[in-house]
Amino acid sequence: TLKIALSLASNLGDPTDDVSVTHAAEGMLSKSEANTLRQLINDSQSFSSDPHMPHFSTESGPSASQVLVMGPDDFIVAAVSSLNRPFGSGIITPSGILLNSQMLDFSWQNKTTNHSFPRLQNLVQPRKRPLSFLLPTIVRPSEGMCGTYLCLGGSNGDKALSSIVQV
Repeated sequence: TLKIALSLASNLGDPTDDVSVTHAAEGMLSKSEANTLRQLINDSQSFSSDPHMPHFSTESGPSASQVLVMGPDDFIVAAVSSLNRPFGSGIITPSGILLNSQMLDFSWQNKTTNHSFPRLQNLVQPRKRPLSFLLPTIVRPSEGMCGTYLCLGGSNGDKALSSIVQV
């Protein structure tokens, strides 16, 4: 399931100038597409290797800082921040804030940085927003139901989703 989800995510990026990103997102939300993909999932064997599926690296990457707060008043806050590498961009503002190296969230021709495979829809371009895998997550019961709340986050690029699902 995660391999399929991450494969679909490889088609995401800034939708501003790329209509294929919008179509990819709509497909990911389609019930008929979900039913088709569900047929690929088999509990008794792993998803077969496909040359069109991305390869997932096991190298460790940059980490993120997380603040996950659950209050007694049912308010939940999840905030995740990443500098993308030690000391971020290396630029400190006059007020002492270290700036993120957001450029590392883009895919680059013939090279990957924060992700284990290049994403064509996420190539660096002027005025383009990079795709990010910061995933602060809040899980709560349906409206009007009592239950335990869960607030968590994951880091490490492509592996963030599998970390959250495992927790």
